[in-house]
Amino acid sequence: MAASAVRVLNELPFDGIDLDWEYPCYGEAEIGSSPDDKRNFTLLLKTIREALDSKGSQDGRHYLLTIAAGADQYYVDGTEMEQVQQYLDFVQLMTYDMRGGFQVLTGHHTNLYTPTGDLFRISVDASVNLFHRAGVPKEKIVIGAAFYSRVWNGVPDRNHGLHQMAGSTGGYGPDFTVLAADYINKNGYVRYWDEEACAPYLFNGSSLISYDDEESISHKCDYVKDKGLAGIMFWEYSCDKTHRLLDAVHQGLQG
Repeated sequence: MAASAVRVLNELPFDGIDLDWEYPCYGEAEIGSSPDDKRNFTLLLKTIREALDSKGSQDGRHYLLTIAAGADQYYVDGTEMEQVQQYLDFVQLMTYDMRGGFQVLTGHHTNLYTPTGDLFRISVDASVNLFHRAGVPKEKIVIGAAFYSRVWNGVPDRNHGLHQMAGSTGGYGPDFTVLAADYINKNGYVRYWDEEACAPYLFNGSSLISYDDEESISHKCDYVKDKGLAGIMFWEYSCDKTHRLLDAVHQGLQG
């Protein structure tokens, strides 16, 4: 795999390699897993790092090696982050989908902080602290923003739909292009702001939509600068044809 990674960099003008293994030691998405994944993940990254450094010494440049990491405790438990991080330029936390596909309890899927009343304690801040305690330097940590939404249906009309048991799990919702055109304060959907979570959401009396917007991304950018983190990444580019969110990231990380 390391040799094929180098071959890709020989043929195409990339800056490096990003691994998104979902997830070491866990058989998600019908992907086989083994307890040996924990050690093998470290060895895989070490081998790729050595191959990239060998190529870089010939080319006179440094090639990036990064990973997309699950945001919660399970990912830390299935990896050796203190060892893994030494081979990586960035650990990119997938701080989205933090609730949704498996939960009928409504909430924020990409919130900066955990608000009062939220039974699921994970948030961007909680994830950053988790990985830092696991041995990842803050200057290597990248947090995630969502250019798409999660939606719950059959939501009781209480507390503007937040922290309620819904009639569905939080499935994949409209991307930001569609949210901006048809949902945000339109067609019966009202935008609300959770001051504690630093996150917006939409509610129409029966459906709740969790998403990122310019305001929440601004808070994430301030958080990155305040905590000395590496930056922000997002999933994914084509979900925002307005470019408003990308512009918010760019503006927020300036200075």
